[in-house]
Amino acid sequence: MNRNSKNANLRQRYHAVRANNHWRAWPVVRNLRAMQFRRLAPLGKGRSGGLSIVRYYWANFLEQHRNDIRGRGLEIEETVTLHDFGGDAITQADALDLSAHSPEVRVVADLSRADHVPGDQYDCFLIPFSTAVIYDIEAALYHAVRLLKPGGVLLANFWCMDYYLHRGLDMATAPKGASPLYMHHWFTPIQVHNLLHRLAITGDDYTVQVYGNLMARMAFLLNLPAHELTAYERDHVDPGQPLLICVRVVKPAEWAATKPAYQELQWTPTGSPSIMRPDTRQYGDEYKNG
Repeated sequence: MNRNSKNANLRQRYHAVRANNHWRAWPVVRNLRAMQFRRLAPLGKGRSGGLSIVRYYWANFLEQHRNDIRGRGLEIEETVTLHDFGGDAITQADALDLSAHSPEVRVVADLSRADHVPGDQYDCFLIPFSTAVIYDIEAALYHAVRLLKPGGVLLANFWCMDYYLHRGLDMATAPKGASPLYMHHWFTPIQVHNLLHRLAITGDDYTVQVYGNLMARMAFLLNLPAHELTAYERDHVDPGQPLLICVRVVKPAEWAATKPAYQELQWTPTGSPSIMRPDTRQYGDEYKNG
């Protein structure tokens, strides 16, 4: 398990944010901090100064559904979150990625083209912060459900907004010669509901939970960590200002969705992509010298 992951100790960090009244959330400090918002680049040049608000929301969602994270589990890129939230309830943890960059990657596949991967295998599947960079998202969700056993649970999130990787992002774990990652989607709740219904996921098969408000959206884009917001600023939900959409899908026993027609990418930017920096993750090297 890669403990240097951006997701390492997510549950512990989430509870630390909830438990502590960090001094940076004090009124005087917050007002002084707000003077820095008149800027053209994120705080800290994109470097992490603590748990981001979207990862705080994701951890909140996972904490609510810890009982679903059990048995044979699958996760995109790594297995850190499976172990962090599933603990001893996880009997086998597999990662899915484009290349076998670590021993935990036992499923080498593009999720949107995973026809070669046998279905009905997993009790749970976690898809954190990946949906925006998957062009054929309907096909990816189809395969995500297909890989689950009947009654298995998919826990996934969908960004409503983020920094746009306008040059693409060169991921260190991608196979040599692979295309960079590109941002293809920002999602809305109605869009996510309709994606699921097109895949024969209806009624009692899924729930959607929306997080965010205007302050949370501003904090995320400015790279202001969750511990600098008050509990009300973090946890208030404004349906008109969504930041993150989280979904729980239970695969129906008689699920029989038709595989969607595959959609192929027609155009990508030219030029050299951004290079992922371990201290920023979200921004690559865009603000390295800013």
